[in-house]
Amino acid sequence: MKFTKIGLVSLFSLFSVILAFGQGTPAPAPQGNGQPVEVSANTLQSGRYNGEEVRRLLGNVVMRQGQTTLTSDSAYQYVSDRNKLEVFGNVHITQPGMDATSATASYDGTRRIANMRGGVTLRDEQMTLTTPSLDYDLNAKRAYYTQAGNIVGPDYTINSQLGTYTSDDKVLTFKKNIKYVGQNAEVLSDTMSYNTVTKVVEFFGPTTIKSPDGTLFANRGTYNTVTRESNFRGNASIKTPDYLIRGEVLTYDKTKEYYTASRNVSMTAIKDTTVITGQTALYWRARGRAKVYGSPVMRTIEKRDTMYLSADTLVSVENVKDKTKKGKLFAYHDVRIFKSDLQGLCDSLTYDQNDSIIYMSRNPRLWANKNQMTADSVIMQLRSNTLDQMRMFGNSFAISIDTLENYNQVKGRNMTARFADGKIRRIDVNGNAESLYFALQGDSATMGMNRAVCSDMRMMFQDGQVQYITFLEQPDAKLIPPHELQDPDKRLKGFVWRSDEKPTRAFVLEKRGGKKGPAKPKDKPVAASTSKGKSSNKPSAGTTAKPKASVASPPKPTTQQPAQQQPAQAKPARKLPLLKGGGFKKAGS
Repeated sequence: MKFTKIGLVSLFSLFSVILAFGQGTPAPAPQGNGQPVEVSANTLQSGRYNGEEVRRLLGNVVMRQGQTTLTSDSAYQYVSDRNKLEVFGNVHITQPGMDATSATASYDGTRRIANMRGGVTLRDEQMTLTTPSLDYDLNAKRAYYTQAGNIVGPDYTINSQLGTYTSDDKVLTFKKNIKYVGQNAEVLSDTMSYNTVTKVVEFFGPTTIKSPDGTLFANRGTYNTVTRESNFRGNASIKTPDYLIRGEVLTYDKTKEYYTASRNVSMTAIKDTTVITGQTALYWRARGRAKVYGSPVMRTIEKRDTMYLSADTLVSVENVKDKTKKGKLFAYHDVRIFKSDLQGLCDSLTYDQNDSIIYMSRNPRLWANKNQMTADSVIMQLRSNTLDQMRMFGNSFAISIDTLENYNQVKGRNMTARFADGKIRRIDVNGNAESLYFALQGDSATMGMNRAVCSDMRMMFQDGQVQYITFLEQPDAKLIPPHELQDPDKRLKGFVWRSDEKPTRAFVLEKRGGKKGPAKPKDKPVAASTSKGKSSNKPSAGTTAKPKASVASPPKPTTQQPAQQQPAQAKPARKLPLLKGGGFKKAGS
């Protein structure tokens, strides 16, 4: 290109530049609605640039347009459109509340667009942005960058591949490889915006937030970096020191230490393998209390076996005094339990996870393999997630089925059942004990039925079958031969076989508000005979008596009768080796 030097020491305005070129035809008016650009410089040269006629401004170049000022070492001003300039060296653009610097720039005064290149820095009272290149709309006061930017604020930094900054509303918008680092959090996202006044982050793609409150993830939402209040949507999760909480919608209130989750919620305990699912969860972190409803289910996994527990509402309470210990779970209204070797129903339940003890109240019913147990209230002790002991209080009743499908029965005031590998091996009855069991000859014939009444008794089992029974306190017992057995004689008062109520895994997991019981088999439940000898199929109603430990006198010498060789009347029998050494302990000992 060729330039003609014009000997001007200083050009103070666009008008002086026009005069320096003589009395020619006036240049066309600026295109568009942009105000005329006023330019001054130390030296002016004329020539051509990129095939167009230009004026070259050298030394202390100053351009003014309204409230915008641009300064540089040199510039090209297009003759055909004097509102367009190419600017070089120490470029500095200022307007109220903002200034930007770069190595070079292109400026369109009509569109009011500045394309800044090379070591760009943009500043306002809220932050400083650095990037290799920047496009700035001076009318909208909006800046764009596409080659990675770094923003530094009073107490935060933000890096991203693409970004937009609007000076008027103080909002930054970012895309790709976003990293926000502040005093209270670190945010990694794909698409997000940040308001430099309200300090609120809003994100529109997969985002992870790490803070002292935990690690949060979601696809959409907002996060206040000052108050740490959060509102997340779309596959959202919060990981606290105690729980991993998931849901379609999550909120967090830092002031109240309060989390909420809704729609397809899950709460996974960090300390163990317990998972609670539902549709709504509330978590008060400071109080260590969580509440889940909307068909909630608790899953406890151990040794490839899972225990499922569901209710209308589940409440988990942590041990806030000792974080090394597990807490308690409270389930209320329509409680259902399913495990491969244990099923149960009741109205209300408390599960002490630290001691693996389950308290059941209000009409509890339990099934362990071929055994059914009912009482006013029940306490179960688990060991390695398997039933180890069961204590029943008030109107206790246990029923088991033998190989010939006879119903062996025992009832009393309070009862303790002990298990081995999930199978019942012993039942101790304390107070008003009654038993009815069938003596078998092998697995093919019934020798008779033993019926006994005494204060306390113990029944021993093997492979789920009664082996022998030990009586205390002057038992009244008799053996009824098979040919004399009548149906009313085969049932103790209060007998109800509830096989149709036994919950299945599907019934425990089903959505609440549907059917109220598992699918019933064709056979109706077998009930105790009435005083008139008629059979009743109606299940007995549950009671609400609270568990009370029984207080009994020390056991007296025992009388034993083998299950398959009982005499017609109770008489002293030889002691079996298993019980040699005297008696047995009361329930709860």
